[in-house]
Amino acid sequence: MSTLQVADFPDTRADPFAATARGSIPRRPRLLSYVGRWGRARRWLPADALRVLDLGCAFGYGSAAVIARGPEHRAIVGVERDPQLLAQARRHFPWLQMIDADLGELPMPDSCADAVLLLDVIEHLAEPARALAEAHRVLAPGGALIVTAPHRGPTSGLDSVNLYTAMRRRRPSWPAPEGMVATEDGEHRHFSVPELRSLLEPSFTVERTARTGLGLQELVNLAILIASGPLHAPRVARALGLLHLAVYVLDDMIPTGPLAYHLAVRARSDKREEGL
Repeated sequence: MSTLQVADFPDTRADPFAATARGSIPRRPRLLSYVGRWGRARRWLPADALRVLDLGCAFGYGSAAVIARGPEHRAIVGVERDPQLLAQARRHFPWLQMIDADLGELPMPDSCADAVLLLDVIEHLAEPARALAEAHRVLAPGGALIVTAPHRGPTSGLDSVNLYTAMRRRRPSWPAPEGMVATEDGEHRHFSVPELRSLLEPSFTVERTARTGLGLQELVNLAILIASGPLHAPRVARALGLLHLAVYVLDDMIPTGPLAYHLAVRARSDKREEGL
């Protein structure tokens, strides 16, 4: 697979999976292929889902983790709007196809994908229904959708972005967290299972859910936000980043039901075959 530039798609409905491969995909195991939302997404993907779209792929680490342990002929295309994250993805994972696009207006044809991933994305969107509608459009009939988001439950109050936002109200000199929230009201959203199900239906049928963890990594992330913002200590923030990943991975392994901080859902598109 090749690095995909925006210029590779002059047609706003070009098939992203039709690009000619320019190199082999590294299939070596990656830690993130087994753990967290990335490992769960890989395990939940149907074996016959060979064309996968990773919407809101950030700097591509999740896309690389999913493809590394997938079937030999599986292809994954990442979609990201943030130019800095997109540049980082293309630099670190040059074998991945990456597209700069709005998740609410994807530049690709109907029914071009077998599966769509939205991993910790919809909580940042002002209009998550737009992204879900586009996911439905580009999915083939019966295609799989995997969504992860913060769970609305007793541990929601640990959300580091919301805590930091609340602290900024008393300390207006503190900088806003960059790239963390895109909602109009500044909230990092949480979803209960019924709320997420209502967003998905009637376009999708929910097949599987998982609720895990207690959100312990949010306490580490709050320290990262403070270190990188008002304390101006980027080295401390980077060091805490490794701790954040370790705590998240361990936290996500624990099934916690109604107490959960993390929510994952797999659904199937109810789109019918043409002519039926």
